[in-house]
Amino acid sequence: MGWFWGDNKSDPVKKLDPGLREFLEQETPDQYVPAPDLKQPAPTPSPAHSSEPQEAGESSKPKVPAASLYQDGRYADLWKTYNPPSNVDSTPGVRGAERVIEQYKEHGDTVQRAAMENCALENEALAFCFQTGNWKKQIESRLTMCSAENATFSRCFQTQTKFLQALGYAAAFDYDPEREERIQMHADTLYHQMLDYEKKVAEAKAAGIEPPPLTSLFNPDKPPRVEGVAGTKVEIPGGEAVPAGFKPSKPLIKLTPHERELEIRTHNAQLEQQKMYVEEATPFIKSQADARTKRQEKAVSWFGETLGKWLS
Repeated sequence: MGWFWGDNKSDPVKKLDPGLREFLEQETPDQYVPAPDLKQPAPTPSPAHSSEPQEAGESSKPKVPAASLYQDGRYADLWKTYNPPSNVDSTPGVRGAERVIEQYKEHGDTVQRAAMENCALENEALAFCFQTGNWKKQIESRLTMCSAENATFSRCFQTQTKFLQALGYAAAFDYDPEREERIQMHADTLYHQMLDYEKKVAEAKAAGIEPPPLTSLFNPDKPPRVEGVAGTKVEIPGGEAVPAGFKPSKPLIKLTPHERELEIRTHNAQLEQQKMYVEEATPFIKSQADARTKRQEKAVSWFGETLGKWLS
């Protein structure tokens, strides 16, 4: 009854779609070998092949890449999926995505280290607050657990971090030590200018005189801007407008004018940095999306729309 079902010795994979056949060959652990055609006689081995069995045995050994320590073919099955780093780097957008990830991981630590350097004096005062001063000062420090020094250092560290972020410290992909040092020094200068202004305002209030005029730390030539927040008017130096979706660390009413300006500047700098990250990683994201679309189209053509989209 072999004629009823057809020739069972013929290759059953020949009738499949070429794309599906290629997919099955890639997914199977052992490569498919088509069945030999019985109508054609098998070729007789030549004398040269029979006389050189050693060379044939060597050529039949599985090949391994040069990165393997065992070139005799051991662990060849483990090296099947090996992709050299040069091939990975040549993939469109891979290097850009790696740079974005590295920059994102290192940016926060780099900014915090620079802020700690700018607050070295405040940190030293906090570390030695129990040991400095006369006996009365030391007793007071122990009773208050150095709360004044701790508050001074905490504000210095947090504010210096925001100044560095607002000025774009360590934000570029190409690292320039001289440029970063200038930004770090400028951030420290702006911080102490803010402290000097707050000190002058406090002295003016104590003396009952008019405080000095408010000027921007970033744009001294621009006049302040008055914004209505929660039914109260607040003054923001430099004419900075409150951006949409802005969430300050504290309500704007509880911040000093320069802190409001700094919060807005930091927010805008973070948005610009995120935009730069997206532009750098866009080629990689696009290549991944295109590859997924191609896989989905193949799967839909083989298994239908519902199952194909689920598999891809």
